[in-house]
Amino acid sequence: MKLNCFYSFLAAAGMLFVASACSDDDYSLDAASVDPSQLVQGTAFEVKPDAENPNVIHLTSKMKGVTPLWVTPQGRSQSSDYTIDLPFAGDYEVTFGVMTQAGPVYGNPYTFNVPQNDFSMLSDPIWTNLAGGVDENGNGNPKKWVVMDKSYGVGYGSAPVMYLDPDHVKNDGVENKDLLLGSENWAPNWDPGFQSWLIPDTDPYMESYMIFGLDPIKGCTLTQMRKTASGEELVEGTFTLNVSDLKRPTITFNGGTFAMHNQGMDGVCDNYTQDIKIIECTPYVLQFATMRTNSEGPWWLVWNFVAADVQDGTVTIPTGPELIEEAKPEFPEHENLETLLFTVPGATTTYVGAEVIYHLDEETPYDILQWNGTGANKWESQGLYGNIDLPVYEGDFALTLTRDGLKANIVNDFYAGYSNDEFNTSFSVADNQVIFKDEVTLLQAGNVKISGTDFQVFTCNVDDGLQLGIPYGTDQNGTVNRYIVLNLIPEPAGGAQTGPTVINVDNDALKAQSYLDSGNANCYRLELFNAWGGDKVWPVDINAIKVKKKQVLKITLKLDGVEWNAGAAPRALLCHNVGDGVWPGADGSGFNNGSVAVNTAPGGETTIVYDNTKGSGAVTFDAGCLSICIEQAGLVASPLDEDGNIDPTAVTPVITSMTIE
Repeated sequence: MKLNCFYSFLAAAGMLFVASACSDDDYSLDAASVDPSQLVQGTAFEVKPDAENPNVIHLTSKMKGVTPLWVTPQGRSQSSDYTIDLPFAGDYEVTFGVMTQAGPVYGNPYTFNVPQNDFSMLSDPIWTNLAGGVDENGNGNPKKWVVMDKSYGVGYGSAPVMYLDPDHVKNDGVENKDLLLGSENWAPNWDPGFQSWLIPDTDPYMESYMIFGLDPIKGCTLTQMRKTASGEELVEGTFTLNVSDLKRPTITFNGGTFAMHNQGMDGVCDNYTQDIKIIECTPYVLQFATMRTNSEGPWWLVWNFVAADVQDGTVTIPTGPELIEEAKPEFPEHENLETLLFTVPGATTTYVGAEVIYHLDEETPYDILQWNGTGANKWESQGLYGNIDLPVYEGDFALTLTRDGLKANIVNDFYAGYSNDEFNTSFSVADNQVIFKDEVTLLQAGNVKISGTDFQVFTCNVDDGLQLGIPYGTDQNGTVNRYIVLNLIPEPAGGAQTGPTVINVDNDALKAQSYLDSGNANCYRLELFNAWGGDKVWPVDINAIKVKKKQVLKITLKLDGVEWNAGAAPRALLCHNVGDGVWPGADGSGFNNGSVAVNTAPGGETTIVYDNTKGSGAVTFDAGCLSICIEQAGLVASPLDEDGNIDPTAVTPVITSMTIE
């Protein structure tokens, strides 16, 4: 007979419990004192429905002098008298055991029946928040959850996963290991957003979902679809919710379901099914916590989900005393905005010209900005360009601004058929806005039309270009919190490219920061900078490295003191965490993309390039790593360490040139 399960089960019957202390009058049993066949209903223990409500089950131990061990549909207990509530009709199991000097001894599971449903036991809001609740007839309203894809302005979370210190769950420097329900009771110590090495925004996992339901016949149902690079993993199972402690609710996943996570993290936590902590469960946001158990050490991983009706815009998240109040949108201040508009790059410096021509950013000509008023308090790009709502723009565009009289000339496909296929007007600058005298259309793509008179200036500088926006949405209070923005790049003076910029390199520090990287094919790694590397002397000033659009970072190096095997063809890779990132990977497959051949001749130089000629803005590396990884396993004749790998202490790496041009 199939059992309905609605609360948390014990993960394994053999799990050890700590016995309570015994007085002098108590007695304990050795392993031979109790046989599992003795631990039966009516003799060793009793399972009895409440006389007034058969959904309330009283459990009583009849064993004296030993600690009882209960395995129940509501979790585990060591109480002699224990009461559980079971809201749904169905067959259930209780396993009874006792602690002896030789360890726990359990009897066979005892099966009993609950003949009716009691929906009043589902009164706690967590049932409705998680699974849609039931009406007075027990009919459910299944709730769909999807992977969090951005910040929604409440609680914590801007992507699928966050990290939380298990010893300081409030991230306030005070030791506290009690992880409670509600974002006011905890705070992540790292919200990584989207990372290429963790979960990029292009990961198939982003299309995964869970549907929780409450059914008077089937009980607590769960339909789960996880999408991976191999396809869709669809499972239909059940879940058990333990709300006996409303501050510390847990959920157990049955029938092949599990706490949803991406495939790449399968081996990071041993437990994704039993007694998983629910640390946030509102109608809008759901968050589980699983404990990391791999070699990196214990750490809470917080898995973030948003209600599907919130993500698709059907439901708007309200603000109120029970939720974090959003800060009102703030707009960037630009001193001397008129001067900034006419500042353009030159060959070696910048110029304030009489005229400037702006072109569209080739990679992201337009996008959506949304205000994140909780915690971050900043405007965040939504990365929606190229989807069905923001189609690709392939037309011609030029915005020419003339300082004499503040004239504007606009050329784009929208004005085809006008006089000279262009539009002329004048403009002014005030309150961090560019205000055109006449209504202008700067871009039209499909049903998207960016037009108006008053354009908010979000960005205006030589490095990042000009970002102009018009209102595109409001919050529940009617405050504009979304803008559709145009990303513009100024044409350099005389068509010149900036640079080259020479980056100084401390080669002594380079040698000190060279080592074998076992996590990346045991390559020979030259660390230029590592944001997680602690307080060290790095070979370069990472803040001096900014690769603007249409620029390249060029590094030339040599390895003194290395003798390569005859015929060896090692490759070198410039590694970083920008965008999708570039690393060899454990199997070294990353060397197949973007690497260069190492010059193995004595004193031979090798040049590696980071190319930003197709980028959408200036690139920096100060938030991640910048390293050079070189193949070495089986390719080096000398110097070698005792394991047959290149000996980093006996090699002298030298960067002879590092430029941005």
